[in-house]
Amino acid sequence: MSVKAKDVADRMGVSVSTIYKAFNGAEDINEETRAAILETSAEMGYTGRPRQRFSKRACVFMGRMEAPHVTYYLYEVMIAFKQVAEKYGYEVIIRSLEDEDSLSYNKIMEQGHFEGALVLGPNDSSSFFSQLERIAYPAVLVDNYVESKMISCVTSDNLLGMGMVVSHLIQLGHKRIGFINGEQFSHTSRERFAGYLNAITLGGLTYDPALVMNGDFSEHSGGVCAEALLEKGVTALVCASDLMAIGAIRRLKALGLQVPRDMSVTGFDDIRIATYISPTLTTVRINIKDVGYRAFMCLKDLIEYKNAARVVETPRLMVRESTAPPPNA
Repeated sequence: MSVKAKDVADRMGVSVSTIYKAFNGAEDINEETRAAILETSAEMGYTGRPRQRFSKRACVFMGRMEAPHVTYYLYEVMIAFKQVAEKYGYEVIIRSLEDEDSLSYNKIMEQGHFEGALVLGPNDSSSFFSQLERIAYPAVLVDNYVESKMISCVTSDNLLGMGMVVSHLIQLGHKRIGFINGEQFSHTSRERFAGYLNAITLGGLTYDPALVMNGDFSEHSGGVCAEALLEKGVTALVCASDLMAIGAIRRLKALGLQVPRDMSVTGFDDIRIATYISPTLTTVRINIKDVGYRAFMCLKDLIEYKNAARVVETPRLMVRESTAPPPNA
C-alpha cells in the first residue's frame, strides 16, 4: 500500500497542504519544518505527488529507501531532481532498487515507457549496478561512475572536500583522527577514503589503518564505529556522511562525553538536519539542489542530444559547533 501525503501529515500533526509545500519548495514554510517533513517522508517512503499532466516519463531508482538505511542526501537530491523535471513536463516515478533484482534495467524502462532514469544509491557489488555498462536507455548517476555513452555522472569533489575537513582538524591541533567511512564497495567511499589518506599524509601525520572503520552511511553504524574508535584514543572523528556523524555524536553523548570538548566530529554533505542537531555539525557542504538540477539537465541532454557528461560539484567547508581543539591542547 502506497504512502500518501495524509499519512505523513497525520504522523507529524500538520496539514496535508504543509506536506505539499515542503516538497514543492514553497517560501512560506520554514527550513526546520521542511527538513523534518523530508526526514519523516523518507522514513515512511512518501515521495511527493505529480502537480500536472505530463507528456514524458523519467524513473528514479533509489537504493535503501527503508529506515534506518535511508540516505537523506540522496533523498533530497531526488526531490530537487523531481521538482525541475516536472517543470520540463516529465512525470517522475520512484522505484526502489531493492525490488528490482529480478528485472533488468532495460526491461523496466521499456515496460514503464520511461525515456531515461536517475540512479541513486547502488554500490559496485549490486546486480543492478553491473547492468549499467550495457543499458539501452539514458541514465544519470549521482556520486558514482560508469564509463558509457549512455550515462552521465554528477559527483562531488570528494578528495577536495575530505581534504578541507581533515586539514581543519589538523589546524585545530588534532593528531589522532579517526575515519568512519561508508560501505566498502561504494565509489563514494573509495574517493572519500583517498581524500582522508591524502590529507593525513600532507598534514604531516602518520597513517594508522587501525583508525579507519567502514560503516554503511547509516546513523546506527556511525554510533557503533564511534564507540570502537574511542577506545583507540582518537580525539576527532571524520565521518563520510552527516548521518553517520549524527549517529556518532548521539553515541558519544550516551557514553557521557561532550562534543566537541571531549571529541570533535565532522560530517559530509550538509543535509538539512546538520544545522538542527546539537551541537550543530561541522561538515562539507554539497549544494544538493544544484546536484538535483544538474542531474536532470544531464539526463535531458542525453535524451535529446545523446551527450554524455561528467559534472563535478565543488564543496565548501562549513565550520560549526562540533569541532574544537583536542582536550588538553
